[in-house]
Amino acid sequence: MKDMGNLNVNKDRFGLLSDGSVVNLFTVENGKMSFSASSYGPTLTSINLPDGKGGTVDVLLGFSTLEGWVIDGSCFGTGVGRFANRISGHSFELDGVKYELDDNDSGCMLHGGFDRWEKKLWNAEECRTEYGTGVSFKRLSPDGEQHFPGNVDVTQSFTLNEDNVLTLEYTATTDKPTPINITNHAYFNLKGYNGGAVYDQELQLNCDYILEPESNSPVPNGNKLPVADTVFDFTKPKLIGTDIAKVGAGYDHCYCMNGYKGDGKILDMGYVKDPASGRTMAVKTNQPGIQLYTGNYIEGIKGKNGFVYHSHGALCLETQDFPDAPNKSQFPNCILRPGEVYHRVTQYCFGF
Repeated sequence: MKDMGNLNVNKDRFGLLSDGSVVNLFTVENGKMSFSASSYGPTLTSINLPDGKGGTVDVLLGFSTLEGWVIDGSCFGTGVGRFANRISGHSFELDGVKYELDDNDSGCMLHGGFDRWEKKLWNAEECRTEYGTGVSFKRLSPDGEQHFPGNVDVTQSFTLNEDNVLTLEYTATTDKPTPINITNHAYFNLKGYNGGAVYDQELQLNCDYILEPESNSPVPNGNKLPVADTVFDFTKPKLIGTDIAKVGAGYDHCYCMNGYKGDGKILDMGYVKDPASGRTMAVKTNQPGIQLYTGNYIEGIKGKNGFVYHSHGALCLETQDFPDAPNKSQFPNCILRPGEVYHRVTQYCFGF
């Protein structure tokens, strides 16, 4: 165990991949809470908070062993890229060249297509950043991977500080112009991974608009839709279950951050609260959008300690650039060019 101030980083072997590669698991703790992350994905595997009874509760859905993440495709806690969310028509044009991507979601490319980042082994090392102590995961995404142009050097850093803030920091550079959009697909349930539906948890988002989806598709049509007086309105605290039955299978919509100017400033996005336990999670980011997803398609998945997950058993708040941005010139720029640095930060601030 390595002591970095009042925070500790512990490294263990998580398991082996089929080619014999070793996957390591890192646990970072500050004496009050902890998180664990593996070099496969990279993946947040657990977030343990005090349960008020002298023990802890894990508020992150996932699996007990590496094998679960190797087999499953639901992105539990995984880093997602090169372009998170969807690109319509599984294609885009950049500087006069058309790029054809994988069609893995009803005519769209979703979360990078078939060759997913979360199924890769990343180089990992302990780190200390301005945001805290933790682990940096690094990898070169080669030119042509997922059919995207450019060799892209990527770093995903997961750190914790004394104030119970978990920071996810993403940086990247490229040798060719390329779209890039990195997020983490953590499934949260502040009651615990086995806490059941999140209907009775409170959500507030500093977002006056969502991206209006196309009919019968979650892909945005390019317009912003005011949330006021609609089922999508979380500008004031509201229980997640209040209107979820009116939104088809559940929420899977991109909300637009109030006050976003593209200047890198980290803004308060909102918070989640479990009234029964008093646990809270505030979210801050310098990203323009947040995909609110209520675990609509996890029914029947066997997760940690054999617990079977059900639809709406979790809440995902995926901070990101806007989906389909390569095809929507009115959206914030998502193209990274040589000489530029992609830098995105998301913070989950826990209270208990």
